Amino acid sequence: MVAHPKVTLGIAAAVLLVSVVAAKLKLTVSSDQNKLFSPKVKFFADWLDFDRKFPENQAIYVVIEPKDWAAHPPVGDWVKVADRITARLRGMSGEVESVVEKTPLTAPGAPGILFDDPKDIPDAFKGLQDLSQLAAEWGEKPNGLKGLLGKSPLERFLAELNLASAQQREQSTGLLHAVSQGLDRTAAAPSVPPRLGDQVPDVISANASTPAEMGYFFVPDADPNDKPAHDLLLIRVYEKENRGGLTTEADIIDRIRKTVVKEGGPYANEFTVGLTGRPVLDADEDRTTEHDGTLAEILALTAVFIGLVLFLRSIWLAVVAEVSLAIAIGWTLGWATLSVHELNLLSNVFFIALIGIGMDYLIQILAAYRREARRYVRPEAVWSRVFRFVGPPVNTACMGAAGAFLVSALTHFKGAAELGIIAGGGLLLCLVSGYTVLPALLVLFPAKLKPYPASARYGTAPPRTARRLLMPLVWIGLLLGGIPFMMRAEFNPNLLDLQAPQLESVKLVRKLQTWEAVVLSPDLEMLRKVRAAVQKAPTVAGTDSLLRAIDNQKWLHAHASELPTIDWVEPPPIGPGDLPRIASRARALAGTLSNSPEPAMKQSMAALREFADRITRPNINADQVAAALSAWQTVFTDHLKTLTAMADPPPVKIENIPPAIREHLASTIDQPPGHYLFALYIEPKEDLWNRENLSRFMRDVEHQVATVPGAPLVTGIASDIYHSTASIELAFYQATAYALALIFILVFLDLRNLSQTLIAVSVLGLGLPTLVAIMGLLHVSWNFANFFGLPILIGAGHEYGVFMVHRYREAIHDPRRVWRRWDPADRALLLCAFVTCSSFGFFWLMSSHLGLKSLGLVMAIGTLCIYLAAVMVVRSLLTWRLKKRRQSSAAAGFPVGVEDAD
Repeated sequence: MVAHPKVTLGIAAAVLLVSVVAAKLKLTVSSDQNKLFSPKVKFFADWLDFDRKFPENQAIYVVIEPKDWAAHPPVGDWVKVADRITARLRGMSGEVESVVEKTPLTAPGAPGILFDDPKDIPDAFKGLQDLSQLAAEWGEKPNGLKGLLGKSPLERFLAELNLASAQQREQSTGLLHAVSQGLDRTAAAPSVPPRLGDQVPDVISANASTPAEMGYFFVPDADPNDKPAHDLLLIRVYEKENRGGLTTEADIIDRIRKTVVKEGGPYANEFTVGLTGRPVLDADEDRTTEHDGTLAEILALTAVFIGLVLFLRSIWLAVVAEVSLAIAIGWTLGWATLSVHELNLLSNVFFIALIGIGMDYLIQILAAYRREARRYVRPEAVWSRVFRFVGPPVNTACMGAAGAFLVSALTHFKGAAELGIIAGGGLLLCLVSGYTVLPALLVLFPAKLKPYPASARYGTAPPRTARRLLMPLVWIGLLLGGIPFMMRAEFNPNLLDLQAPQLESVKLVRKLQTWEAVVLSPDLEMLRKVRAAVQKAPTVAGTDSLLRAIDNQKWLHAHASELPTIDWVEPPPIGPGDLPRIASRARALAGTLSNSPEPAMKQSMAALREFADRITRPNINADQVAAALSAWQTVFTDHLKTLTAMADPPPVKIENIPPAIREHLASTIDQPPGHYLFALYIEPKEDLWNRENLSRFMRDVEHQVATVPGAPLVTGIASDIYHSTASIELAFYQATAYALALIFILVFLDLRNLSQTLIAVSVLGLGLPTLVAIMGLLHVSWNFANFFGLPILIGAGHEYGVFMVHRYREAIHDPRRVWRRWDPADRALLLCAFVTCSSFGFFWLMSSHLGLKSLGLVMAIGTLCIYLAAVMVVRSLLTWRLKKRRQSSAAAGFPVGVEDAD
C-alpha cells in the first residue's frame, strides 16, 4: 500500500467495479416477509405450506366503514359503493388477479345458507318459511278465491298488497319498492330482456337489513377501542404478485389504493375506504423503511463528514474517510451478491451499520496517521507506526463487531442472519479498505499537517491524583440508583407496535379479526374430532370448516317437512288485453300508498303510477310490453323457486361449492386427483394482538388438539406469529450470548492478560445496564426490533474498552508516548462515539417506523453509555495505574517537553 499505492488503488477500483456490476445484475431486493425466517423450522415450514395452499392469507382487504358510526347508512348505499369499487378493481388486469366481494347465496348445489353460523340457521329457516308463502302465491295455480284477484301472478300480487293491512304492507316495504321500480324500468324499455337484479328484483336484496344478508363480507369492527360498536364491509383483492424489488409491490399497492379511493369518492360523505391486509402492511412497511432509511443514511453521512472535519481539522482527511467507506460499501454489495444473493427488509439497512460502526476503524487509522504524520515525514515511517500501534486494537474491534453480526447466522431468524452475514462481512471490508485504500490515497496525496516542534513531539503527562477514582465511584453509585428504573424496561412483543402508527393499513388492520389457528387434514372425520376437542377451550370462540356446511345441511333437511309444499306451475303469459287491468291494480295500490309517510312508500307510489301510465299509453306496442311483463314474472318466479330450494339443499359436495368459498375451506394443491386437503379454522375470543391473549389461545388450542390421537399439528397466522416471535426472541438471546463469548475470546487472544481483558469488556457491563436504566426512565420498551441492538452493541461497544487498554499498553511499552489529558487517542474514541450515535440517532429522529425508531434510540443511547463508561471509569482507572510507570520513565531520563496543544 505504501510502496505501490497506484497498484493498490487500481485493484481496489477493479474489485469495486465488479462488485457494483454484479450487484446491479444479480442482487435482488425482496419484500417477502416469509423469507425472514428459516423454512427448515417445522412450524414455519407448516405455515409456508398452508400459505401456499390457501392463498387467501395474502389477500388485500378493502375496508369500507361509515364516516359517522351512528348514522347507519342504508343497505343500498353500502352495496353501491362496494359494487363500484369491485367493478373497477376487476378491470385492473395488470395489477389484480381476482376480487371477491361476497358469498354467492343461491348456488344450486351449495347455497349460502349452508355457511352461516349454526346458531343463525333457525332464524334463516324462519325467513325461508315466510318466503315460501310469497313463492306459493307466484308459483302455484290459484284457488277459486285468489283467481278472482287476477289472471296473472303479477296482477294478483298488486291486488293482494292493496287489500293487505298497513302493517303487512310495511313489512313488504323493501320488496314493494323493488317490484315497483323494476316494473317501471321494464315498461320503459320493453325490448330489453328483464334480468334478475336489474328490472327483476332480487328478493334477498330487497328485504335485506344489512349487506351481510346479501352475502357481502359485513363484519364487526374488531378493535375494542372503537366506540360505538359498528360493522365494516370488506372486499378481498388478490394482487398479481411481483416481489422483484423493495418497492415493486408497494407500487402495485399504491395503484390499487388510488383506484379504491377514487371509486369511493362519490360516497365520501357517507363512507371512508382504505386498504389493509398482509400485502398492504408489508408494502407500506417497505416504503416507509426505504424512505426513512435513505433519509437517515444521507443525514448520517453528512453529519459524519462534518464531525470528521471538526475533529480531524482537515477536509481532506474527512474526504479520504468517506471515499474509503464508500468503496467498502461498494465491495459489500458484491459480498452480499455472492453470499446471500438478495436483500430483505432487515438486511437492507446494512448501510447504516457500516456508516455507524465501520467508519470507526477508519477514524482510528486516520487519528493515528494524523499523530504520526506530525512527527515523521517518510511514509514508511508514518505508516509503520500507525499500524504498529492501532493495528491490534482495530483488528480486535473489527473482528468482534463482525463476529457479533455473523453469529446471528447460527439462529433460525433468517432475516437477522442475512443481515449478520452482509454487515459482518461489510465491517471486515471496511477494515480492508482502511488498510489499503486509505493509506494508498494518503501516500499519493498526503494531508497538509503542521509538524510537532521537536521539543513537543511526545509531550508531558498530566499529574494524576486520587480524585480520579471518584469518577468510577460516581458511575457505580448512579448505576445502583438506576436499578429501580431497570426493572421498568419490559419486553413488548406486540408486532403492530413496531409499525408506523399513522399508516392507514396499520390503523385498519386492528379492525379485522384475521388471527386464526388452523388444522389441516384430508380426513373430515379427523377434523370433526379436533373441532369437538378445541370447542372445550375457554379461549376459543368457534370454528369454521366444511363441517359447518355438512351439519347445516343435515339440520335443514331434518326440518324440511316444516315447509309448505309448493306445486310449481309455469306462470300464465300476460296478453295485451291484461294490461289495463294490471294498470288499474297498480293505480289502486299507488292510491293506497299515498297515505304513507315513508319515503320508500312514496317512491313506490310514484313508480307504480308511472308504470300504469306507460302500459296504457295509446302509442305503445302492447304485444311487446305484455311479452316483457310475461318474461318479468317468469324470471321472478324462477328466482323464488331457487330461493325456496335453499331450505332443503342437497348433500354437500365440495366440487359444488362456489370457488370463493371452496378455496377457503379446501385445497387441491399437491393432492391426488379428486382429493382435497380440508382446513379447520379455530377462532379466538380475545384480541390476539395482545401477546398474553395469543399465548393463552395457542396453549389452549395446542393442548386440546394434542388430546386427539393422530391429530395434525396446528398452523395458521396465530400459530406462526406465536412460534416465530418466541423463536426470534430466543434467537436474540442466543446471538447475545454468542456475541459475548466471542468478544471475550477475541479480546483475550489480543491482550493475553485476563485482568486487562476484564477491564476492556467491563465497558459493556457498565454501559449496558445504564442503557436499560435510561430506557426504564424514558418508558422505552424492548421489542423485536431494538432487542437485536444488544448483540450489535456488544460487538461495536467493546472497542472502547479495547482501545483504552491498548493505549494504556502503548504508554507502558514506550514511556515517551504519554497518555495526555486530551490525547489524540481520546479524541479518536470521542469521534467514533459521535459517528455511531449520530448515524443511529438519525434512525431514531427520522423514522416513522417505530421498530427502526426504537432500534436507533437504543443504539444511540447504548453507544453513548458505553463510551461514557469507558471514559469515566476505565480511563480513570488505567491512567491512575500509569502513575508509577510515569515516575519510572522520568527517572530513566526519557525526553519530556511541554504538553502538545493540538
